[in-house]
Amino acid sequence: MSGDPVDNEVEIETDTGTETETETEQAAEQDLRRDIGRGVVWAAAGNIVMRVAGILVTAVVARIFSPDEFGVFAIALAVFVVVTSLAELGMASAVARSVMEPDEIAGTVSSISILVSFTLATLMAVFAGPLASLLGMPAAAGPLRVMSICLALTGLFAVPGAQLVRGFRQDRILIGTLAGFVPANVVLVVLALLGQGATAFAWSRVVGQVVTGLVFVYFLERRYRPEWRRGLVGPLMRFGLPLALANLINWTLLNADYLVLGRLLTAEQVGVYMIAFNVANWTTAVLGSVLNGVVLPAFGRVGDDRERLVESLVSATRLVALVAFPIAFCTVAMAPSLVHTVFGAQWDAAGPVLSVLAVYGACFAFTLLYVNLLVAIGATTQLLLVQVAWITALVPAMIWGIEVGGLVGAAWAHVVVVLLVSVPGYLWAMRSGLGPLPAAMGRALLRPAGAAAVAGAAAWVCDRVIDGPGMGLLTGGLVAVAVYLVAARSMIEHDLPEVGRLLRRLPGRRPRHRGAHR
Repeated sequence: MSGDPVDNEVEIETDTGTETETETEQAAEQDLRRDIGRGVVWAAAGNIVMRVAGILVTAVVARIFSPDEFGVFAIALAVFVVVTSLAELGMASAVARSVMEPDEIAGTVSSISILVSFTLATLMAVFAGPLASLLGMPAAAGPLRVMSICLALTGLFAVPGAQLVRGFRQDRILIGTLAGFVPANVVLVVLALLGQGATAFAWSRVVGQVVTGLVFVYFLERRYRPEWRRGLVGPLMRFGLPLALANLINWTLLNADYLVLGRLLTAEQVGVYMIAFNVANWTTAVLGSVLNGVVLPAFGRVGDDRERLVESLVSATRLVALVAFPIAFCTVAMAPSLVHTVFGAQWDAAGPVLSVLAVYGACFAFTLLYVNLLVAIGATTQLLLVQVAWITALVPAMIWGIEVGGLVGAAWAHVVVVLLVSVPGYLWAMRSGLGPLPAAMGRALLRPAGAAAVAGAAAWVCDRVIDGPGMGLLTGGLVAVAVYLVAARSMIEHDLPEVGRLLRRLPGRRPRHRGAHR
C-alpha cells in the first residue's frame, strides 16, 4: 500500500510537467504570432507611407531635374547598390535569424561589417572616375565619390538594423526611416534648386542614412561593441559569403539594365527608364519590407518544421498575390496617364516602358518571397545558383532587347527572363530543400489574379472613356480599388484579418457568427 501513493504522486507530477511544457509552448507560439502580426501591420503601413511620400518627392524633383540628370544618378546608384551588397558579407542576416543568438555573434559581425564596408568605400572613392567612364557615363564620378560615404555607413549600422528586424520592431524601423527621409529630401530639393544636379541625390542619401542609422541605435535595448571571436569567423563566413554572393548577383541583375543602358543609350533615355522602373517597383516597395523584415525571421523560426514551413509558404504566396496582382494590372491599364499626371509631359516616353515593366514588378515580388524562404532554410548555395543563371540570361537578353525595341525591348527582356529562368529556378531550389511543393501554391494565385484582372479592366475603361489624363487616372484608380475590394472580399477576410475586420464594419454587413465557416 505504501508504494501506491508514491507512484501516483510521480504520475501526477509528470502530467503537471507535461501540461506546463505545453502551456509554455503555446504561450511562445502566441508571442511569436503577436510579434509577427505587429511586424506585418507596421511594415505594411510604413511601406505605404514611404511609397506615397516617395512618389510625391519624385513628382516634385522630376519637374526640377532633367532626364539627363536622372540618368547620371541612375548609373551612380546602380554601381553603389551593387557594391553595397558586399558591404557586410551577408552577416546581418545571421543576426536577424533566431538560430544564432546576437549576444554570441553580434560583436564579431559588427567588426567584419565595418572592416569590409570601409575597405569597399575607399576603393569606390578612388576608382570612381575610371568606373564611371567604363560605364559610359563620366559625369557619374562625382555622385559615386559622395555615395562612398553611404557605403561606409552601411557596415557601421548593419547590426543595429538587424537587431530591430530580429525583434519584429517594424514600428521603430518606420520611425527611423521617416526621421531620415525628411532631412534627406529637404537637402535634395535645396541642392537641386541650387543647380547641383545628380550630386544632390547623392548628398541626400548620405544625410538620410546618417539620421536613420542614429535613430536605429537610439532605439536598441542592447548595443554591441565590435569584437573579434576567431572561432565564429569561419561559421559566419560559411553562412554569409554564399548569401553575400547571391545578393551581389541579385543586385547586379537588378541593375544590369542600367549598366547596359549606360553603354548603349543616352543619359536622357536612362533617366526615362529609371522613372518607369521605379514606378514598376511599387509592388516590391509595398511588399519588400514585409518580406525582408517579417517573413524572413518568421520562416527562420519554423525552419525545422517542414509542414509548417510549407503552410507558411502557401499563405505568403497568396498574400503576395493579393497585393502584387492588382498593382500590376492597374499599372498596365493606366501607365501613360500615370506617368503624364504624376511626373509631367517631359516623361511621357516612360509610359510604354512602364506598361511592360509592371508585369515584371509583380513577378519580382514572388521571387523576393522565394529568396526569403531559401535564406530561412539555409539554402544559400541553391540561391546563388539561381541568381547566376538569372543574370547570365538577362545581360544578353537586355542587349538584344535594346537593339530590337529600345527601352520597351529592354523591358520585355526583363519579363521573359524572370518568367522562363528565374521563377522556375527558384521553384527548383525550393523543391531541393523542402521536397515536392503542394499544388496549393498554384491555386493560391488564381483567384487573386482573376479579381485583379477585373479591376484592371475597369481601370482601363475609365482611363479611356474619361477625358483628361488626370481625371481618368483618378477615376480609374478609385473604381479599380472598389471593384477589387468587392471581387477579393472573401480572400481579404480570410488572409488579412485586420482588413477583414474593417470590411465587416461596413454598412449593410451582418456580422458572421463566431463558429461559421466561409
